[in-house]
Amino acid sequence: MAGMNSITISEGDVLINVQTKPLAIIICLKDKPLLQRLSNENDYEHSGVPGNFYNVEVEHKDEKLIILKCEGNYWSPTKSYARLKLSLDKRLLDVTWEAESEFDYISDTWVSTCETQWYGQGQLIIQAFPLNSHVIEMKPFITGNIQPPLWFTRIGIAILVDNYQLFNIRFDRGLTIRGLNTKSFSYKIFIGNSLVEARRMVLRKVGLPEKMPDKRVLSKPIFSTWVEYKQEVNQEKVLKLMKDIREHDFPCSVIQIDDKWEERYGEYTFDKSKFPDPKKMVEAIHDSGFLATLWVHPFINLDSESYEYAKNKRLLVWDPEKDEPAKIKWWNGIAGLIDISNPEARQWLNGKLKCLKEDYGFDGFKFDGGDAYFFPMLKKNDNIIIGRTFGNITPNQYTDEWLKFIFENHYDLAEARVGYLAQRFGIIAREGDKESSWELDNGLHAAVTQALTLSITGYPYIMPDMIGGNQYKFKCDKELFIRWVEAVALMPIVEYSITPWSYDEETVDIARKYSLLHMYLSDYYVSLAEKAKENGNPILYPLVLKYPEDDKCAYVNDEYLIGNLLVAPVLERGCDERTVYIPEGKWIDFWSYKEIKGPTEISGKAPLECLLLYFEVHDVELTAAIRKARKEVFNLRSIG
Repeated sequence: MAGMNSITISEGDVLINVQTKPLAIIICLKDKPLLQRLSNENDYEHSGVPGNFYNVEVEHKDEKLIILKCEGNYWSPTKSYARLKLSLDKRLLDVTWEAESEFDYISDTWVSTCETQWYGQGQLIIQAFPLNSHVIEMKPFITGNIQPPLWFTRIGIAILVDNYQLFNIRFDRGLTIRGLNTKSFSYKIFIGNSLVEARRMVLRKVGLPEKMPDKRVLSKPIFSTWVEYKQEVNQEKVLKLMKDIREHDFPCSVIQIDDKWEERYGEYTFDKSKFPDPKKMVEAIHDSGFLATLWVHPFINLDSESYEYAKNKRLLVWDPEKDEPAKIKWWNGIAGLIDISNPEARQWLNGKLKCLKEDYGFDGFKFDGGDAYFFPMLKKNDNIIIGRTFGNITPNQYTDEWLKFIFENHYDLAEARVGYLAQRFGIIAREGDKESSWELDNGLHAAVTQALTLSITGYPYIMPDMIGGNQYKFKCDKELFIRWVEAVALMPIVEYSITPWSYDEETVDIARKYSLLHMYLSDYYVSLAEKAKENGNPILYPLVLKYPEDDKCAYVNDEYLIGNLLVAPVLERGCDERTVYIPEGKWIDFWSYKEIKGPTEISGKAPLECLLLYFEVHDVELTAAIRKARKEVFNLRSIG
């Protein structure tokens, strides 16, 4: 078959066209080109020498499979061969590179052949939505927070790396995927009629949530000790927080004791100087009608009594080269990292966590850490060598094994801020720590765009970290706090840490009202959460996912839908009005109860106490709950 310059495979209305000189691939649906592999990029690097696959021969072709033998540049000191397999099954294209000797990297760059928007990849520090508005430089795809290896185009293409191999990515005019230090690298391309269909196809592959969170956290907010007390938390302060919540008649489901309750990290025992009677403290929390959770992590600091035991039992991730545990620098010191792939390590950790529940009465845990970037990696002679584990797992695999451990042993009330291919676990997906600022650069606006991205990539049970941010660099002033309350109070799961009463009574009143509104809609949230488990539909919708044919919705990054409730918060300092895009349908303004016919763009007045809300008239369940909340929470006159 040598000498064929253009070949195709097809099934149904999908056609894959391959140009062999130079190597290029075009994916078509219904005769319309949708996606193209560029031919003018660096295809590979072998033995330190980059090159392109110029000499391509067809080794095999049938209706659904093409195998290409690809030879690198003739000037390379050694011949570089790789085989590219393209296998088409209905609307799924499997792309697999295989080689007899290890390549430093093999690279594919995919661009859309028509103007479209890209979404996905999970949490970024600068959380652009859509992705087109921000360049991501070539870098390792290593989980920090929730990072699904998944990208969508609005016209219905999805690219999924459904394995745990090491790879780099770049995003500018399109997506570059670069498999590292490998003889084999693969990924999948889904070809759908729309963004909605492509997302559905991907979620069938990676798995729908198998469980859903406790209904109580879908109804009332969580209160964490972190921002208010940081590492100075103690039993007295926890009980004061509990008392303050009750005195201010504020809705609350869980009181969460954050870092630092341990005497030394990794011992999983209370610092008795700070917490003289944890059992009595938890009993008091329960008597007040709240649940109690505790912050935990997979690190054992070197000064912990548990460290030598874990080292001797080989319960830790081992150094890539030295015969000792890897020493991990994390935000609380130097530690060993629990080898979550080791059954003995899982059993040891599970025993520690069960004791905290049984001895003190805790209801669950906030799971921190698990990021792949804490997994030991070392670059040596252009190769990446990684820490050694019982299960020979890779860095991103560590993240999902951590979540699997949580899912199997401590799902109830569990929240985690990491994930790779973890949609199926249905754990509360907490966004990463936010700065107390307004910006898209990890501030308030990013809290919204990260939620949009998590939703589109299949994580329905979203919690947008703590209202007001973490106050690391900047203090959260009253205006920012109230706008943050309004922006996230109707997201699926909500968490306070800065307390509203640390400002004034007006702030308390505003925050309480929006928390009560969420509570009045609790049956609606539970219904949406159950549907997410059944069919993968989000609780929180980006407008583009509900209205993919609407060009304006493709760019909306400051509004979202909870079912059929449109939320349009103010995300800029000093603003008391904003432009709101109302999509197709008949909508009711929450405040005026006037009907608005979409699609249209309106200017909404939004003084500090006002969150702009609009609900679709045909949603009977939602309308009934909102009418009740308007009357009983906001003292608004019932109309109609």
